[in-house]
Amino acid sequence: MAELRTLQPEDFHHLLTIETESFDSGYSPYFIKMIPVLFGNVSYIALDESEPLGYAAAAIEQGERDRGWIISMAVRPRARGQGLGKKLMEKCLDALEQAGVRRVHLTVAPANKVAIELYSQLGFASSGVMPDYFGPGEHRLLMIKPL
Repeated sequence: MAELRTLQPEDFHHLLTIETESFDSGYSPYFIKMIPVLFGNVSYIALDESEPLGYAAAAIEQGERDRGWIISMAVRPRARGQGLGKKLMEKCLDALEQAGVRRVHLTVAPANKVAIELYSQLGFASSGVMPDYFGPGEHRLLMIKPL
């Protein structure tokens, strides 16, 4: 059974492992290193003993303390299909709500039907497509959930 806990700076190499296995082109190592430093109080990692299985990173928007973001969620391919992504998301959503957030945003690739289904089950609704979000041709679907 996986243990879920808040991210710590020493989780850097775990995060890199998860990120590398989960995305073709993910966040830079520098950003990955900063996630626990900047957002660790509302971000979580799943570990099976000392083996990293997945993480979810959330943040509270600067200047809009009632708005939060899920900035990344990844589960290693061999750990998928066991409800781990949902559990990580629920931990982040609970932490954001306890911090006073009233609305959570996230973006997802429009072709990522599995993630969109998970987010919909968690109460997120589509709020439209954001063209060129990560650069030309890299559109994202914006989804929002009230807390």
